[in-house]
Amino acid sequence: GSATPGTGSPTAAPTAQGKKGGFARGSSSNATYDTFDASRSRFTPVATIIGRTMQRAIFWDSFKEGRLAGGFAEKWEQPDPQTVVLKLRKNNFFHNKPPVNGRQTKASDLQFHIERNKAGVRQDGTEDPNFYRKGEYQIVDSVTSPDAETVQIKLKQPSPLFLNLLAQSYEGIGAPEAIKEFEKDYANFDQRLIIGTGPMILTEFSSEGRLKFQRFDKFTGTGYLDGIQEVPLFTDAQAAQAAFEQKQIDSHAPSNVQVLNEMRERLKGKISESTNFSANPIIAGSYFGGAEPWNNPNLIGAYFRAIDRRQVIQQLHGGRGAISGSIPPSQGAFGLTEKELITFPGYFQEVDKDIAEAKKMWEAGGGPALGEVTLDIPDIFEGAYQASAILVAMLNKNLGTSQFKAKIEPYSTITSKIVQQKYGGGNANLWFGWDTEVLDPEPTAFLMSNYSSTTTLNKQFSVKIPGMDELLAKVGVELSIDKRKEMTREVERMLLKSYGGGRIYSHLQITNTLVWNYYHGSESAPFSTAHLGAMYNWIDPADPTYQGRPA
Repeated sequence: GSATPGTGSPTAAPTAQGKKGGFARGSSSNATYDTFDASRSRFTPVATIIGRTMQRAIFWDSFKEGRLAGGFAEKWEQPDPQTVVLKLRKNNFFHNKPPVNGRQTKASDLQFHIERNKAGVRQDGTEDPNFYRKGEYQIVDSVTSPDAETVQIKLKQPSPLFLNLLAQSYEGIGAPEAIKEFEKDYANFDQRLIIGTGPMILTEFSSEGRLKFQRFDKFTGTGYLDGIQEVPLFTDAQAAQAAFEQKQIDSHAPSNVQVLNEMRERLKGKISESTNFSANPIIAGSYFGGAEPWNNPNLIGAYFRAIDRRQVIQQLHGGRGAISGSIPPSQGAFGLTEKELITFPGYFQEVDKDIAEAKKMWEAGGGPALGEVTLDIPDIFEGAYQASAILVAMLNKNLGTSQFKAKIEPYSTITSKIVQQKYGGGNANLWFGWDTEVLDPEPTAFLMSNYSSTTTLNKQFSVKIPGMDELLAKVGVELSIDKRKEMTREVERMLLKSYGGGRIYSHLQITNTLVWNYYHGSESAPFSTAHLGAMYNWIDPADPTYQGRPA
């Protein structure tokens, strides 16, 4: 599948067997990368690279069936509720790039990965808030390697979520010697910095979004493709459509619903289509609630309620989307039903009620005195949807003001501003765009690391919610999945009452991906499925639609 934010790999379930050979071709997400350090990234295009080039300790082999499989570790067992034993995959090798030079994997590689994420510090000892999964790794008490093939992890308490953590998109296992050598250079994107044990080797990279992957012949798992090539077409819908029609790329997700309908009709019988929630929730950004102005519930509440979520879905995606509370519909089993969601402010079906209240709250909170309010829009988001004019017009109209102005910024700027508490903290600033993608079929670990007041990640929001810490501490050790679902719904109710608790979700986009019949995709899911595509996708040159595909 392509590396567009929020599209899974194209279509259907994995086939029993595919044909070997050929290069898959797709569109990349242009220049949207934060770092090539897997443990410090949260950008979907990086998750796509990691999925193809690196193994996680274990991985989701099927999201639909909730099935985990062995990756860097071939097998795992839990001899007791607080012990996880991982057995290394045999004959597993790193890509042949210096300083690793194709060596065999060791238990100490996996041990290093877990210890580094738990510590959350760079090689020189400085703490780094960009170790985004540090909070989740605090469950680990100790990691040892009793022998060369075994890693034993002792947990501080029984955790139903630890295996899910090891399987997340950014948990690619690198070689310690590469991390030590490259850590200071990971923001200088270069194919030499990506070294894993996964099915594909990154052989070419340029930061505007041209990528080439080649099959890794020593990979121990399944793999059909000779490689994958990507070109930066994400923000140019017409160029992407033309490339798809000329079979220069194998799949395409039209952003315009009229274009989708026309192509679907005209290419009937030659293409398949998959429909999915996108992996990236689109949200109304996040805010710092620990200081003026957004520690004022009237002000943040007014903004929260002035976003007409259904109108945003209509104007940005031609109606293809679903409103989202603090747990997106892609994790629906753990979140509120739409029937309950629409009883909360910001989600009323009678939108006029929300807007009338929003205006009153803006006045009551002293909104007019804030002066200009800047809404940062990520450049790639703007390129895809031309969202800034729509959002600013909506907010100004619904709040009865002309204070809102848009500023187009690179994602990297927005991310650093979030970490530095600059959306708030004395600034009348907010942002709107894609949030980090959903990493796990269950939201529990994400809720704990984002909304427990003690975690590093929560410092970027600092919204105080009475009772939240206690509830999250309970849900993290609850072994019954049904009880966890009850608790996560209660977490969502508490977040909605405090206007998102620092993160304002708007909706989840629905993506329709068209795929030429010669291209056989793996399972599509509302998660990053790049690892499945790299193993299970294949090309059938015998299919009639393969005719005319450029060599």
